[in-house]
Amino acid sequence: MRKLTLVILIAVMALSGACATKSQETVATGAGVGAVIGGVLGYIVGGRTGAAIGAAIGAGAGALVGNEVDSEQKKYATQEQWLDAQIAQTNNLNQRALAHNKVMEKKLAEMRFEEKRMRALARQNKLQAGQLAKEKAKLNTEQESTKALLAQVTKEVEKTQYILEKKKIKSDQQKQQLVASLKTMQQRQQELKSQLEVLASLPINTM
Repeated sequence: MRKLTLVILIAVMALSGACATKSQETVATGAGVGAVIGGVLGYIVGGRTGAAIGAAIGAGAGALVGNEVDSEQKKYATQEQWLDAQIAQTNNLNQRALAHNKVMEKKLAEMRFEEKRMRALARQNKLQAGQLAKEKAKLNTEQESTKALLAQVTKEVEKTQYILEKKKIKSDQQKQQLVASLKTMQQRQQELKSQLEVLASLPINTM
């Protein structure tokens, strides 16, 4: 019981400052959500100390998301205009991620073929250091670009989840569009994660 009370207390503390403005409400709400998630996960990993640390980190991340959402909304005259812009942004990112994933499928096939070719050369003592370095540099470039895109998609997933959970959306159509784009983004997110795992597992890394 004490353990559960501690986690709840941490969340309450994150929500505690009285909010004088709508912007502060957004930040506090985001911080509270982050604190609850971070506190629970932190407790599972590291007991009481882990809960405190996890809540602090989660509160900070949640506050940042809430603050960013609020700042972006202020740039538009109405909620409808803001949500239309958000939907367009998520759809654009989804298209970019889809295009990236399709290209990466071909590049991964090429990398696997090249890796087999270099292994054959290595067995014949014909593999040059420059060839290997070139392929490793190419692999590193693909890893970094995939990580960067994954970071963007992950950020957009967090923002869209926050909007759906915390903003009162008047238009059912806009809400449905956000839900659909979120589902697609989560799929793209998983695909990017899988690609990074494949890139990291390529034997060329250990050659």
